[in-house]
Parts: sequence; C-alpha cells; structure tokens
Amino acid sequence: MKLDITKGIQRKGIDVPFALTDVWGEDRWNGDTVAYVRPVSLSGTYMLADETVIVRGVARAAIESPCSRCLRPTVTQVEAAFEEAFARDTGEPRQADDDLYMYSGHVLELDEAVRTALLLEMPSRVLCKEDCRGLCSQCGADLNVHACSCQKDLNHSNPFSALASLLNEDEEV
Repeated sequence: MKLDITKGIQRKGIDVPFALTDVWGEDRWNGDTVAYVRPVSLSGTYMLADETVIVRGVARAAIESPCSRCLRPTVTQVEAAFEEAFARDTGEPRQADDDLYMYSGHVLELDEAVRTALLLEMPSRVLCKEDCRGLCSQCGADLNVHACSCQKDLNHSNPFSALASLLNEDEEV
C-alpha cells in the first residue's frame, strides 16, 4: 500500500484526504496462517509537518483464519483506527525507542503499519459461531456436524472422573 504525498508537500499543515486499496495474500498471526479474502482498504487524511508525515484513518479487511475450536475457515471483518507518524529517512542512525516509520522520496510504504493495526484488532480466539462445539478430543470428529461414540465413554477414560463422586449436589463448596 503506497501513499503518494506529493499533494501534501505544497499544502504543509493541511489535512489531505486519501483512499487506498491493495490486495494482500497470506500472513502469520497467533501461530496460524491467515488470508486476506478481499482487498484491504485504508481511508483517511495525511498531513506534513516539517519532515514528518502524520497519517490518520481507518483500515478495513476481511481476514480468513481457522476457528479456534473446530478449525473451519472463518472470515472475520476487521476495522482498525490508524494513526502513525512517518519521518523522512535522513540516513542518520535512529534512536532505538523511536516509534516512527521511515520514508524517502514522495511515497510512504504503509503495508507494515496497516498490517500491524489490523492484526492487533483481530480477536484472540476466532470462532466460526458463538456456540461452536469444536472437535472431539478422542477421535477428532467435528461435533458441530455429528456426535461421536467416544463422548459416551469419556467419563470412564477421564482420570478425573473419580473426583465427581466427591461432589454432593446439596452442599455448597
């Protein structure tokens, strides 16, 4: 995603509107491979102040990732508020604690900053539906599709099933 700031050079200190879209492929997030299923969009304004460009806007994407319980591909609509500062690369060493992105010429490369903003807005656990039953821990069957026979025998093979007899339903714990 490239933002040409030529218009803003002549209008320093004034917000210049823009709208960008770009097609992205796959990415890594939370140990999973995720895919951007529609073009990623970013709209907002940018403003030049000396050698720094402030970019503000909203990034939107449809991201496909596996459901945390049943592993079915699930599309999540993600919207992220975006505000970043880009400093002109002067060739001098940067401070390690600088949170600025660098640019040279008249074009800002926004991919890394937009990707970070979008992935930070992703839910930590993506679910295909709120009441997803997941996979059977014994045979791996998708419990949303059908029940499996190993669920009936689960209490016998569970090492903690003996503790159930210690609970008395009439007593408070």
